[in-house]
Amino acid sequence: MEQAAEWSLFCVDAGSAYCPCYLAESGECIACSLLRGEDFCQCSWSGTCSYLNQRWARGAVKSRQEEEVEVTRTELAPNLFCLELMLQAEMARELVNPGAFLLLRALELPPQAWVPVSVVEVRGEKVRVVVYVDGPKTRFLVKPASHLVVKGPFYNGVQGLAILKRVRDGLGLIIAGGVGQSTAASVAGQLLRGGNRVRACLAPGRAGLNYTADLLRALGVEVNEVSSLRREGLATLSQWLKEEPEVVFSGGPDALHRGVARVLQEQGAAAPLVTSQNAVMCCGEGLCGSCVVFTAKRRRVPRCKAQYQSEGR
Repeated sequence: MEQAAEWSLFCVDAGSAYCPCYLAESGECIACSLLRGEDFCQCSWSGTCSYLNQRWARGAVKSRQEEEVEVTRTELAPNLFCLELMLQAEMARELVNPGAFLLLRALELPPQAWVPVSVVEVRGEKVRVVVYVDGPKTRFLVKPASHLVVKGPFYNGVQGLAILKRVRDGLGLIIAGGVGQSTAASVAGQLLRGGNRVRACLAPGRAGLNYTADLLRALGVEVNEVSSLRREGLATLSQWLKEEPEVVFSGGPDALHRGVARVLQEQGAAAPLVTSQNAVMCCGEGLCGSCVVFTAKRRRVPRCKAQYQSEGR
């Protein structure tokens, strides 16, 4: 397993309807030092107390909804499919926030086949996601069938949610490519709600299509489309940084995040970097170990639930 730097950790589910969770029951709560068996409260949490939630719940854990849903598939490009899902209104409402994602699997497959998929757009009870076929689990998702199994909602598809929510009346930049575009619309929506101007640079990547360009333009985002983020997008970012943005979002693989961070450092930019989440996930509850890394002090960190800040970018 990958070893990580020492981080300041926050749980994306703390204080939500899904707190306490199974990690709290097992003594590995991300948010609460008391639930981890320590002697003193060290959480600096100013909202709902995870310790009291766990004590009042008396072991009860609210499980996320799992349901069989109707799906309509549209092929956007080779190996790239848009899936439109009909969800219950309660779940759909929870998916409009940045970082929201679902676990999907084909009806005939076991729970090990869950695939995390970021939400692109929510309209009433209709939720749109985009899937790129690159393995057996995603191939089953796009096979002709009228229904899939959906589990959710989950919230940790973006690292840096607190930054997005506090930015006001400034400029936000989005650099996104491939299926990393899926998180761009909800990030843009959050920034626009804060009164920010938003500018996006998109590249098709392996997806072969800038499938969020029209949606972003409809939201009021200034969109610049390029053929490659590595060759053109990072140069565009360098120019945009002269306008001193309040935040920069990178949606794509970890290599893109590193490239964006390098440009920010070279330019001496003060803007914080927010990124899409690329951890391998299977359960979304911090139990399966697929997404786990360890801090320098060997603390277990499930990236499906943990928001973190490390030294440097």
